[in-house]
Amino acid sequence: MSRAPVRAPVLASVLALAAGAAVPHPLGAAPTAPPTAAPAPPSGISAAPAKKDRFAAAKSTRHGPPPAPGTQPARLVNLYNFWTKEWLAVDAGSPPAPATVDRFLRDHFTSKTTAMEPRLLGVLLAAAASFHSDVIDVVSGFRHPKYNLILRKKGHQVARDSQHTHGNAVDFFVPQVSAQALEAWARAQHLGGVGLYPDSGFVHMDTGPIRYWSGE
Repeated sequence: MSRAPVRAPVLASVLALAAGAAVPHPLGAAPTAPPTAAPAPPSGISAAPAKKDRFAAAKSTRHGPPPAPGTQPARLVNLYNFWTKEWLAVDAGSPPAPATVDRFLRDHFTSKTTAMEPRLLGVLLAAAASFHSDVIDVVSGFRHPKYNLILRKKGHQVARDSQHTHGNAVDFFVPQVSAQALEAWARAQHLGGVGLYPDSGFVHMDTGPIRYWSGE
């Protein structure tokens, strides 16, 4: 069976497409230009990376380069909040953001935060290093004035204008370390006020005037 001859209009269309020219629609519609590549960005301007590429780049550098094989990992001090039951692992060489510390040391009764005195975190880390402990138990950090008033009305031994209400104090203890030994260390720091609470088993430290007292 012989092949049908190629009609002249069809052949002309094929040749026009091969040459990259516009081809008129057989029904008379407007000619359609062949697809073209996206224009290149102006000289000196690089194209913006795709969203997934930007995410991958940020993710790969967010935590810094990995340590070299055989490098000893950073020693962490684990802070434990006695009331909220929360943990905060701290690398002394790369401490957390102040907002993170403020949140950890928030008033447990109102859940309010304040800007804590930055030296308090150093106090906790120094105590951990001195007693070779990787755990510090925090009994109290920031104390909202409302909660401070409630404690006073209930007869607790809290000052009317406690340093806790200003974010300048922390009560804590070190596991397996006596409150008396911790108090002696705290006094040697000459930071501010030091209170010993032997029955409760913790020590108070603040950045106010240097003074010493003993409670229950």
